[in-house]
Amino acid sequence: MKKTGFQRKQRGVALLAVLWLTVALSAMALATSYLVRTEVEAAGNRIEAAQGYFLARGAVEAAVDSMARSTFLPPAAAGGTGPRPEFAAGQRWLRYDFPGGRCVVEVVPENAKLNANFASPEQLAALFRALGVSPAESAELGRAIEDWRSPRLSEQGSVFDAYYAGLPRPYRARHAALEQLEELLPVKGMSRELFFGGMEETRAGEWLRRPPLADLLTVTVTGGAVNPNYAPQEVLVSLPGWDAANAAEVLAVRERTPFESPGEVAAVAPSIADGNASSSLTIAQGPFYTLTATCSQPDSPESPESKVRRSVRALVEIAANRPLYHQVMAWWDDWPFPNEPPQALMSGGQAGRN
Repeated sequence: MKKTGFQRKQRGVALLAVLWLTVALSAMALATSYLVRTEVEAAGNRIEAAQGYFLARGAVEAAVDSMARSTFLPPAAAGGTGPRPEFAAGQRWLRYDFPGGRCVVEVVPENAKLNANFASPEQLAALFRALGVSPAESAELGRAIEDWRSPRLSEQGSVFDAYYAGLPRPYRARHAALEQLEELLPVKGMSRELFFGGMEETRAGEWLRRPPLADLLTVTVTGGAVNPNYAPQEVLVSLPGWDAANAAEVLAVRERTPFESPGEVAAVAPSIADGNASSSLTIAQGPFYTLTATCSQPDSPESPESKVRRSVRALVEIAANRPLYHQVMAWWDDWPFPNEPPQALMSGGQAGRN
């Protein structure tokens, strides 16, 4: 029987419908496949992040143990004829290879930072200038911090008290010693960008990391002097008699070998050899340390290191006069600002020392 034009048209419409249905089903299958793959990768990342967290906790405990045991090594070990200490004065990084992954711990004694309760407004201003804040804003912020931490001198208060009282949501200044560094956030002139640090683009088009204030300031009692083996450049340039050239020279020398006395530092930077500059230095380290552990897990033989990293930070006290004693003073479960460890430590090299 000869098909009519209407029947042929019906067959064409049915064919188009089948083709469109095939395309739709294919798109749905691809979308489902993509979603499944994405969920699998996300689940894998969450698993690796959880594993990294517990590895990082273990790395902090391992670092505390290494440092505490090194404090009480017998004299023969310290002299070089016995077992080599896992942690030595001036050492900044410890690496641990666990069955589940590799961890690097950054060790920074608290006396590598300026004490926010005792640093002069001039020192604080120099620190903020080194972070890129304008001289006028740096000077005012230094004075504001001094006012914030100092007892109130009169009922009338200061110009800073008047500023806080005139805000849409007024508040009172602390007027007492800081107990947590975060108490600086409400200070006049302090911004979250300055406090937490971050990446900024220079005029040359390069990206520069600005450290958080937690890497530069402390509220832990440290005695006032700064340890040049660990202090960041921003802290060094804030010390009396220091400038950027002195700080850069000291940083270059300590990368090769740690300083063993303030006199060695003065020999590298003769312009800081006067009494005020040398008295602001100490080589002593303890008893308070900031430990930041960054961990990653092996991925596969083709990609030996996972891209997922997890960092935790702890402020610990390791007492030199109490064998194997330590106390965790503060803990940050997910530290978002770890310093980049040396590539040799993350990809290979000798575990435990660098």
